[in-house]
Amino acid sequence: LGEADDPLFAVARRPGAGPRIVSVDVQGTEALVPTVAAVVARPVDYGDRRVWIVGGFALDTRRAKAVAQVAQARVELWRAGSRIAAHGAAPTIATVKRVALADDASVLVLVSQDDVAATRSQVWRGFAALFGLGIFAAILASVWVSRRITGPLEALTDAARKIGQGQPGARVQARAASQELAVLIATFDRMTDDLKLATDRLVASERIAAWQEVARRLAHEIKNPLTPIRMSLETLSAMSQRGQRDDRFHKLFDESAKAMLEEVDRLKRIVDEFSHFARLPKPVLVRIELAELVRGVMALYGAHDGIHFTVDAARPVWVDGDRDQLTQVLVNLVKNAEEAMSQRAGTITVAVSSREASATLDVADQGPGVPPELRDRLFEPYVTSKPGGTGLGLAIAQRIAAEHGGRLEVLDAPSGGALFRLSLPTQAPGSDR
Repeated sequence: LGEADDPLFAVARRPGAGPRIVSVDVQGTEALVPTVAAVVARPVDYGDRRVWIVGGFALDTRRAKAVAQVAQARVELWRAGSRIAAHGAAPTIATVKRVALADDASVLVLVSQDDVAATRSQVWRGFAALFGLGIFAAILASVWVSRRITGPLEALTDAARKIGQGQPGARVQARAASQELAVLIATFDRMTDDLKLATDRLVASERIAAWQEVARRLAHEIKNPLTPIRMSLETLSAMSQRGQRDDRFHKLFDESAKAMLEEVDRLKRIVDEFSHFARLPKPVLVRIELAELVRGVMALYGAHDGIHFTVDAARPVWVDGDRDQLTQVLVNLVKNAEEAMSQRAGTITVAVSSREASATLDVADQGPGVPPELRDRLFEPYVTSKPGGTGLGLAIAQRIAAEHGGRLEVLDAPSGGALFRLSLPTQAPGSDR
């Protein structure tokens, strides 16, 4: 809601998606009380927007008491080798079960075996001849009792772990050993159902909001060319009604017709690029040698208008990607670099490199660079600094990069111009290579 709690939000910046143990402040009866809590964080992404959902429960004496009551055992909560909460009398003889929560936290359940030991003693005194059988029966009974109590707790922990891994609708797959534990499991399942419903609604709301923004900007871009077309037609209509069809009218008619055709072509480009942006297919991933792809595309470019091209793609760099879509990204970036240098001579440099598990494709120009006020919004649809530009080329390129598990960013080139960097994993998500 925009009011991020720092310890909780720190969970979102840690690697991995499992439960985390953090210290948070919980509102007590009179003031905030420092409390240890088990929380999970999950992101919901749409485009360049990200919302974090963080939730969990406090690991305190009240939690230990609640579990101890339903488990009918002593329950201890441990973290980093220290006990942080406990409830229930310590039995003389107990079956101990430790259930790991997350990080270095765990739940210790001590199931009393006093009754079992007493029964075993009576059997020994009364039935000495059946000593061996009595011992076996007692051990079997103790194992069954402990599993009957700790089994639902393990299932509850497993369901919480699945939620932390991105399955908000995970349910507890276990039958409760007691009525109290059954109520706890039913409550947990209702909470996961509510969480899944809230997550689905949030994703739907984000999707609607994003397309509303795209529609608003598309309407704005289409409206702009209509103004000069209308003004030109009104001017020609006014001169025609006054009977002015001399050389000045014909000259104005030619100029207006040319301007209107240019604006109509611009409208067509906007609609075509938006249609392509909306229907961009999912990438078909195959093994691609990125340096070879770059050399093949750049072989089509020769020096012109004072612009020269330099290609640094000698080392083989392998990635999993869609050849057509990666070619489209490269052509778009080179085209942007050419347009940035339309009023000056210089060199456009295209370089391919690899580092650890990442491959990079750099396109650097010697143009004026990207204005600071546009840098943060450059990859949004219909944001452009070029006259007549649609602002969809970089948005399409950024979307292709994201669907390949990579990213597209703009940096300052060493020459003072702009440097667009496409970063791709050398092993794409979902690849079997």
